[in-house]
Amino acid sequence: MRVLAVDVGASRLRVALFDNTVMIGRVEVDTPRVGDSLSVARAIASIASRFSFDVVGVASIGPLDLERGWVVGTPNNPLRSFALRDPLVELFRKPVVVANDCVAAVWGEFILGGGRGLSEVAYVTISTGVGVGVVVDGRLLVGRRGNSHEAGHVVVDLNGSVRCGCGGLGHWEALGSGANIPKVAYVKALEWGGDSRAWRLARDGILTSEALYTLARGGDVFALKLVDYINRVHAAGLASLVAAYDPQVVFLGGSIFLKNRELILEGVRRYIRDYSLLEPPELRETTFGEDTVLYGALAISLKTPAELARYAGVPR
Repeated sequence: MRVLAVDVGASRLRVALFDNTVMIGRVEVDTPRVGDSLSVARAIASIASRFSFDVVGVASIGPLDLERGWVVGTPNNPLRSFALRDPLVELFRKPVVVANDCVAAVWGEFILGGGRGLSEVAYVTISTGVGVGVVVDGRLLVGRRGNSHEAGHVVVDLNGSVRCGCGGLGHWEALGSGANIPKVAYVKALEWGGDSRAWRLARDGILTSEALYTLARGGDVFALKLVDYINRVHAAGLASLVAAYDPQVVFLGGSIFLKNRELILEGVRRYIRDYSLLEPPELRETTFGEDTVLYGALAISLKTPAELARYAGVPR
């Protein structure tokens, strides 16, 4: 079976063609950020026109309304809300399965990756936002509208002044995501009494995630302090995840993590014990690297869990 796998990220749109589990084509473009509710579906269709396939799996940023097949009020893309399932069914005349990107990713690990043979698996992306997907007792957690996974919005700081893209305060995503690093850096720069290249960029509100980790590798004192703080944020978020779901393993992915794993993973492993009641699970890099969500989209198409099958779109 040929599967068109789609990864709708806040910033990047990835489309891959699989022949069973073998990737035979891949295209990556910017995710539309202006237009109307059909802009993303049209962009997917434009790429897919060069491929022949039997079924479509779409793994997307959220939150979702799976009943309607829409992304609704996403905090990290200016379109905010847009349709996916029904326009793609109409355009392709093929079955379309939609899931949150991290929900699909954890299913990909469970079915195809390092989570095979386990019954409790979690996936966390550290990227533009912070996202989570969980399998418990061998069942994919979806929730009433497809958003049971939104643990990126658990509160990790009651006194946090940095507002999340969703509007909330103190969220894991507000303090640990790439989109919010300039704001977090600015707050921390006001608290710090030293001076460095990273501190000056932070003070001016222009310290990006890329610059932060580059300067940290170079030994910049403020950058190292900020990375250490963000690692504590991730450790606190992961401890909340462990308390809620008790996974055997947590797979970590997302662009920020994958590009800076050596600055993140050991720090998170060190600090998670400070926040976790339960014995921390194994923390492991995702099996499929930057293509994790594409393999997740593949997995929800090849072996659609019952929790998603009732929301799938089929041509009439």
